Amino acid sequence: MTPQDSTIEESTPPSGSVPEQEATAPGYDLRRRLRLMGAVLAGGLAVVLALLLWLGVLVPAKQEAAGYSDADAAYAAVAIEHNAQAVQLTALAPGRSTDDEVLALAVEVGEASAGRVRELADWLEAREIPVPAAGREALALAEAGLDTELPDDGSGPRSGATAHSHEGGNHGMLTDEQVNGIAALHARDFDIALLAALVEHHYGGLQPADEEITEGEDAEAKALAQAEADAIRVEVEKVRDVLADIGGPGSNDGS
Repeated sequence: MTPQDSTIEESTPPSGSVPEQEATAPGYDLRRRLRLMGAVLAGGLAVVLALLLWLGVLVPAKQEAAGYSDADAAYAAVAIEHNAQAVQLTALAPGRSTDDEVLALAVEVGEASAGRVRELADWLEAREIPVPAAGREALALAEAGLDTELPDDGSGPRSGATAHSHEGGNHGMLTDEQVNGIAALHARDFDIALLAALVEHHYGGLQPADEEITEGEDAEAKALAQAEADAIRVEVEKVRDVLADIGGPGSNDGS
């Protein structure tokens, strides 16, 4: 055997054998894939656990630290939408009513309702809770001037469809059809329909306010509810007096 042949034999692997690296490559690749899948699953599980922790622990903890409950937040949202519709109703008066007393009362009630929307929106914003769109729309409507006839399509100014999330008479809320019916009237017919609707609407707002007063946790929210309940009772009496002055049929008692 020549030296050259010896070199060839030593460097050439035996027939049928495979280099160790080549033989173990498939198993190594599988282990890598399994480790990668495990890492992905662990990461996803961590995200899910973090979300559950935030929803189940951090959010209630944040509420507890701030001193409010879900019921307090729900009251603020409901009261905003309720007052927003009062703004919407009173904004119908200019251009429809011809009675100075009714027009003045509409501005008074509308501005008071807009003020309550602003206070409740401030309460929500201070706690980083979204303000219902109806509240923002009602504030814009009030800022445009409740003593000024606003351009409309014949049915009257609107604070937006979101103001009707409690349709069907819930808490005294009027449906779109009822609001449109009032908007189609003029002069004395409009005055009577508007004032009668405001009485029913305001009485309906007493329920969520009274519930917050007795069952709420946040002191500021309870104070806002108490102020609203007191104001509603005073405003209802004013509306009923004007309704009587113009010869209206009266209204539902419910205070």
